[in-house]
Amino acid sequence: MNQNTVDIYDLTIIGGGSAGLVLAVAGAKLGKKTALVEKHRIGGDCLWTGCVPSKALLKAAKVANYIRNAEKYGIAATETKPDWQKVMEYVQSTQHTIEAEHDNPERFREMGVDVIFGNGHFESRDTFVVEDIENEQTRTLKSKKFVISTGSRPLAPPIPGLESCAYLDSENVWELEELPQRLLVIGAGPIGIELGQAFHRLGAEVTIAQRSGRILTKEDMDVSERMLNYLTSEGIDVRLNTNIAKVEKQKDGTNVTFARAQSPPTNENLEQVFDKILVAAGRAPNVEGLGLEKIGVQMQKSGIVVNEKLQTPVKNIYAAGDVIGHYLFTHVAAFQAQLLVRNFLLPVAKKINYSVVPWTTFCDPEVARCGLTEADAREKYGDVDVFTLDQADVDRAVAEGETHGFSKVIASKWRGKILGVHLIGANAGEVIHEYVLAMQQGIPLRKLSGMMHVYPTYSTSVWRIAAKWISEGTLVQTLRKLIRS
Repeated sequence: MNQNTVDIYDLTIIGGGSAGLVLAVAGAKLGKKTALVEKHRIGGDCLWTGCVPSKALLKAAKVANYIRNAEKYGIAATETKPDWQKVMEYVQSTQHTIEAEHDNPERFREMGVDVIFGNGHFESRDTFVVEDIENEQTRTLKSKKFVISTGSRPLAPPIPGLESCAYLDSENVWELEELPQRLLVIGAGPIGIELGQAFHRLGAEVTIAQRSGRILTKEDMDVSERMLNYLTSEGIDVRLNTNIAKVEKQKDGTNVTFARAQSPPTNENLEQVFDKILVAAGRAPNVEGLGLEKIGVQMQKSGIVVNEKLQTPVKNIYAAGDVIGHYLFTHVAAFQAQLLVRNFLLPVAKKINYSVVPWTTFCDPEVARCGLTEADAREKYGDVDVFTLDQADVDRAVAEGETHGFSKVIASKWRGKILGVHLIGANAGEVIHEYVLAMQQGIPLRKLSGMMHVYPTYSTSVWRIAAKWISEGTLVQTLRKLIRS
């Protein structure tokens, strides 16, 4: 590296993912001298290893599944074996399109953001030193405010032999040159379920091993059970209550020893050979090498410790996104960044509010959620009303042959306040937003029942559920009893 240069900024952002990009745009538009430091590529996990490539892969897998079942729609189709190379070309094309239009470094530079590529560390609470790999020089950045948004990375469980078998994770899976015929997925959370189903539909024999007794453990129990049925009916081998005792590399693949996760343990272990292992069993925050400890920024296992204003104990240093470990979603990172922008502008700081956080698992059918599960709602509020609607009762779903799934809404007994929403079905990730708005603004079910919905759409399910409050809700039923008496 060449000479050391010193630059002074109003705002320095470390990490060019969702939160970092929102902050960079805001800083530039507000006339603040802004620096964005990124060690690799603008766009973060979402663009390069997460949301974008996985959804593109899922689309290709869904098309393959449509062709496989085309006779259902009266169309004679000759099944064609998916071409893995061309599928990956499609995936990469979506990434490059988004990069060119939204996440190109030059776009941010044109706005006035100083984009710097390289690794760096804190020298003090107001000084960050970065090795600028583009200009081959060491740069010292002094800044009034810092925001750390360095994201997270896949975490591998401590399985004997795993490190020696060249396992896949959500980062390097996109480098696969050919489709593995026998794939083991470790973990049945959103990443494991999405990628497992996609690989299965593209032609792999997929086994999913889950340590606990159900898949998608953060979802409502009814959702977990229904999705398990759908996946197994497709031919995916889902093994619950299953640990991986060890893995061993062999000439014909990787030998995996399975053990039942039960107490007391038994010696009834099963061995099976796979071509590849995909680990989807958690994530860890990217904090190494930043020098946070020496300047007083506190950390825990899940990530950097911040208060309700996303501020670390060091008053001029904030953190947002996966690195703080609250909700590992791109939209939550952007939400957190928006709060920081607001607080940087206004004299009275606002606290982050996680009471209404939606998310979607983009399997097929999609799983969308916002608010409490039924079990959590009953624990917190006691008696609640639960309204369900089968997807087969939604006319648009029937017309399109997408009848897998249901809607489940948990509401307060008397007012019909929405406490939790759980959807399985086509476009569930789109339908959920009407509920999200209602929950955020305190709109009860009775008001949703009076809202006009276009027919036939998947969103008519919201109107149908809201109408159930009028016919089946505790308040209405009680009033009817009083009138009859």
